[in-house]
Amino acid sequence: MKEAGNTTTEQPPLRFLKVRDVCDKIAVSRSRLYELLIEDEDFPKPFKDSDSRQAPNYWVEHEIEEWMRRRMERARRR
Repeated sequence: MKEAGNTTTEQPPLRFLKVRDVCDKIAVSRSRLYELLIEDEDFPKPFKDSDSRQAPNYWVEHEIEEWMRRRMERARRR
């Protein structure tokens, strides 16, 4: 329950997605996902949880969903 006068906006819970999860969520192949990272400057950038080259990439789910919403809105305005 929020207190009166509290202007803090609730953040969605963080959920990290791996490459396969992102591909499934936006219905693209792995190669298309990496093309989006290069071609679409609005596409969320992944992060690694270590400095190792072999460390997996992770995306924040709500950033991917926000990108999907913006893309859908652009498509509908055409």
